[in-house]
Amino acid sequence: MAEPELSWIQRAADAAVEHAHRGGVQQIVCASGVSPSGPIHLGNLREVMTAHLVAEEISARGYDAVHLHSWDDYDRFRKVPAGLDEGLAEHVGRPLAAVPDPYGERGSYAAHFIAELTTALARLGVRMREVRQSEQYPRGTYNAAIRHAMDRRGEVFDILAQFQTEGLHDRPLAQRRAEYYPFKPYCQSCGRDFTTVVGYDGLVVAYRCRCDHAGEMTLADGAPISGKLVWKVDWPMRWVHEQVDFEPAGEDHHSPSSSYASGKVLVREIFGGTAPFSFAYTFVGLAGGSSKMSSSAGGAAIPATALDVLEPAMLRWLYVRRAPSQSFTIDLSPRAVQRLYDEWDQFGERVDAAEASLVDRHVRQVCLRTSAGTVDHSQRGVSFRLLSSGADITQANTEQIDRLVRQHVDNPDALPDRDALLKELEPRLTCAINYATRLLPPEERTTIRTEFNHDAWRELDEQTRQGVQMLDKRLENAWTLEGLTRLVYAIPKLLQGLPLDTPPSPELKKSQRAFFAALYRLLCSSDTGPRLPTLLLSIGPERAHLLLSGHVTLQRHSRDKSL
Repeated sequence: MAEPELSWIQRAADAAVEHAHRGGVQQIVCASGVSPSGPIHLGNLREVMTAHLVAEEISARGYDAVHLHSWDDYDRFRKVPAGLDEGLAEHVGRPLAAVPDPYGERGSYAAHFIAELTTALARLGVRMREVRQSEQYPRGTYNAAIRHAMDRRGEVFDILAQFQTEGLHDRPLAQRRAEYYPFKPYCQSCGRDFTTVVGYDGLVVAYRCRCDHAGEMTLADGAPISGKLVWKVDWPMRWVHEQVDFEPAGEDHHSPSSSYASGKVLVREIFGGTAPFSFAYTFVGLAGGSSKMSSSAGGAAIPATALDVLEPAMLRWLYVRRAPSQSFTIDLSPRAVQRLYDEWDQFGERVDAAEASLVDRHVRQVCLRTSAGTVDHSQRGVSFRLLSSGADITQANTEQIDRLVRQHVDNPDALPDRDALLKELEPRLTCAINYATRLLPPEERTTIRTEFNHDAWRELDEQTRQGVQMLDKRLENAWTLEGLTRLVYAIPKLLQGLPLDTPPSPELKKSQRAFFAALYRLLCSSDTGPRLPTLLLSIGPERAHLLLSGHVTLQRHSRDKSL
């Protein structure tokens, strides 16, 4: 008997459930973590989405599952991302939660970028239990675990040394081992981590800071502290503390010498736990940029940017449709966005027509609904190309867009009134307006002329002028999307004496493109633009006649001058 088709989400859920059951846990914890070191980009979103999708699948099967998300806002501020105030450099070395918000909107640098992502996640239907490490560490939550790691610091060093590349250190191994401590204090004077631990008596940590401050802090249970375990020790410690069963990680964390490899040993030998089920996800690229986006490098596209022009359900689909092991690129250029909508609509049509596989049906369902409810997507299947062209041509006039939509559907009488229709078109309508007004560069925006283009008319050859006149005379008898489409493609055939059913050839396509370019110059002073049938419908028959038949005035003027 053939194995049933399963999506990568279902397979990952199977493995996570099996791992959890081996450990005899009651609640299955799927974890993710992000350091808000700068704008949290579309690459970071893959980790959050992967944990979310697997947790949702496990919950849908009736298990008690939770998506636990850790905000690593107690990490050090390493550098100022591109595009931000260089004055932030004075805070390098402090916790991200202690750095001021460069925009003056939130309580801290970390809080700003956390809020930016959580707003987008809410639109994406992602619900998770959030933990702030800037609260956990200072309140002494992990003090017992920190003491445990400090007490066994030699063993911790030996384990980590097994995963280090030889030849990278200029000091002898024994010296480095004697001086090693897995805890890094934040200076209680300057607040930075330019510190060196100089002593530990089993409870109190003594340190010196580059600012010349010498301090001590107790690691007694519940005592407030200022500092944290180094990353490669912090991660396995929290696996045990949070009882994590599944946590994906970037492929750099899954290399043979990576933090996951060492973490599997540390969690067993030092903390007495078991590493969660994990797999590597590859990085998400941004078209035109680096194949690996770095949140601290600046300039990376964030989820809110994508949601300006992509429906939330559609953005989910970009992460659902490919297994985490497959890298992909998100291209938010104008043409790419239109192609994405075409692919998304075709995918939906295939599923609705019951021609899709079980995997495709599962993927579609995951995109449209979560345990938090329905994910926002358009309830009215109107082409994004039409809406974005309409928004461009009409300068986002929703009354004109409503008229344009009604002219494009087979049964306009079945449509609701304008307000109801526009509501059904959301969020695609707003995405189309954002596309036209924010994404399209000014030179690609369409500006309809208000008067006949005499200069463009003079440049046309006689045959093309005849074609424009022929089009103008037949417009009103073809004033539907289908009729205008047939007409604009038929004129070049008629000019060459070809039957209307002549199949396209390279020569015919060339003459059609030349004719279309002439029309664009007359209508909007450009060689290209939105699809001509849509363009003509949007401006209406009166204006179309004005911009195409103004040559009558010109011809009469020329004839009168000759008399």
